[in-house]
Amino acid sequence: MTSNGAVKHVNLEVLKEISDGNTDLMADLINLFIGQVSTFSDQLELYNRKKDYGCLAKLAHKIKNSVAMMGIDELTTDMKKLENLAQEGKKTNLYDNFIERFKKISNEAVIELKAILNSL
Repeated sequence: MTSNGAVKHVNLEVLKEISDGNTDLMADLINLFIGQVSTFSDQLELYNRKKDYGCLAKLAHKIKNSVAMMGIDELTTDMKKLENLAQEGKKTNLYDNFIERFKKISNEAVIELKAILNSL
């Protein structure tokens, strides 16, 4: 969240639509996402370090769907790009940037999501 309390990364319109406005379901899905972020970060780094680009592509696909549900559009785009590149093992020099950006933005989004949970 920005200093004035505005949400910078998260847009819950997709989540609201999926949950049909059910705040309990929204809270469950937000908590699930929050719990996955550190595992996603660790796995991205591991697969990249091991040069296991097939697993990296599959993980990027999974992450893409999770961040899309939370309306984190910049990460949805990044993970789609990473997925496509990793499937072919192309431009591997860019993977670190995608992973670092995921870690930074997802951690900021977690802060936003925790504040949103408190307001549900």
